[in-house]
Amino acid sequence: MKTIFSKNFLVALGILSLLSPSFLFANGGDQRIVEGGKYFINLSRAPFTPREGVKTAMLISIARGETGRPVKDDIILRIRIAKLGGAGGNREFLFEQKDIFVKGGIHEFSYTFANPGLHEIFFDFAFAADPKKIYEAPDFLLDVQKPEASEKDTALSIALIVATSAMISGMIGWLVGRKH
Repeated sequence: MKTIFSKNFLVALGILSLLSPSFLFANGGDQRIVEGGKYFINLSRAPFTPREGVKTAMLISIARGETGRPVKDDIILRIRIAKLGGAGGNREFLFEQKDIFVKGGIHEFSYTFANPGLHEIFFDFAFAADPKKIYEAPDFLLDVQKPEASEKDTALSIALIVATSAMISGMIGWLVGRKH
């Protein structure tokens, strides 16, 4: 019984080590409260930390505070992206898109940041049934980083991690098999 458990454990460990590179490219998001908790805006993005010159995929969802579920009403959305800095720390708007019609409270878009540094993303929305009442959410602050490595370097790193994990798993399996 002990041998079967040991072999199963080693197989599971080997599989996990081979899958570990996929966790290097995780995504994630943040949430802002609107109107004292009446609504929430979630901003998910991949990659979680944007990189200069790399497309960042973003998903915005607007949810009701009491249920946490996306609003079902049609929404009119405005997105603005600003770079912090400049003379006296003023905002410099780099991107603005108005009158985006959103069904079901969820909208996706992509943006490629041209420069590293702090960026703010603003989302203002109104319900299509009452477009004069505009809800303004607090900004999302993103720290855009310089690119770390080229795609070729990243692919090579992943290949090395997978190969090393496979060799270690194989050696452990061989050692356990040799003892039994």
